[in-house]
Amino acid sequence: MPRYTIALRNNARPDAPASVSRHVPFYCAHEAAGAAWSRAIVEACGDLLDPVTQIAVVNVVSNFGRELFTGDADVTVTLDRLGGTSLTLRITIEQDGVQAAELTVVLVHLDSSRVNSAPWSPPQIAALETLRSALASPAAAGQVQQT
Repeated sequence: MPRYTIALRNNARPDAPASVSRHVPFYCAHEAAGAAWSRAIVEACGDLLDPVTQIAVVNVVSNFGRELFTGDADVTVTLDRLGGTSLTLRITIEQDGVQAAELTVVLVHLDSSRVNSAPWSPPQIAALETLRSALASPAAAGQVQQT
């Protein structure tokens, strides 16, 4: 279950008031979550899976419990479900030690045409399983948290 510190930004105009420039809109939080899950997959799978060319996002659900502000946030990526051709990740975003958002992202493994889904290979499955929470999987108990 990788954990990353990511700088949140908001793309505000340079002349925006502080109340606007400190606020992080949901789509910027989604970008940070995307950067975290992509990095987690690259670190777990290496050359076994390219998240840019071999994966498609098919569903994203996000819930925000409090406002996010520009600056550092801790983003945790956890494998929630691994199917034959898809996976579900749970991504949490914390700021100042408080969870501010939780996203559920469903990704599908694509074949070389990028039109059809493709089954995960046994080595991909083994690599992706390392993203599972230590609480959910005894095999992941040795997983080192990354920051």
